[in-house]
Amino acid sequence: MSPAENQVPVFEGIPSSDDLARIADLLVQAGLETIELSDGKGSRCFLRVKAPASAPHVPIAGAPSASVETMQTDIAVNAPYFGVLALTDLAEIGTLVRQGDVVAQMRIGTLQIPVTVPVEGTVVDVVGQDGVLTGYGAIIVRIEPTV
Repeated sequence: MSPAENQVPVFEGIPSSDDLARIADLLVQAGLETIELSDGKGSRCFLRVKAPASAPHVPIAGAPSASVETMQTDIAVNAPYFGVLALTDLAEIGTLVRQGDVVAQMRIGTLQIPVTVPVEGTVVDVVGQDGVLTGYGAIIVRIEPTV
């Protein structure tokens, strides 16, 4: 288990105010506004946060920057969920990948969601960082499609 996974408190009933504050901080860092937690036994907690307008911008791992060129021929593979990013061996520059190959997993607690490649091609950039809390839609890798 990576150190980042230990940041998310275990949810077994109503979280304490300290746990809610930690979860709220993680949401802001990940660029998210809401989260719903459930213990599978009927207890649910819905949390919505809004960063103050004066809050400094915190870059999210894998998030596109404002200086990204608009005329790119490569294809961004984005995070389908938020969580701790776990890159696979396929997420290396120069690796040939096929449509559906798994380049990473998004993990939050025991939940694991695969990050798959939408096209056949070559990995030309690895933007995501292994073991880092990553927001929904963040760019994980860029693929140059095979012609």
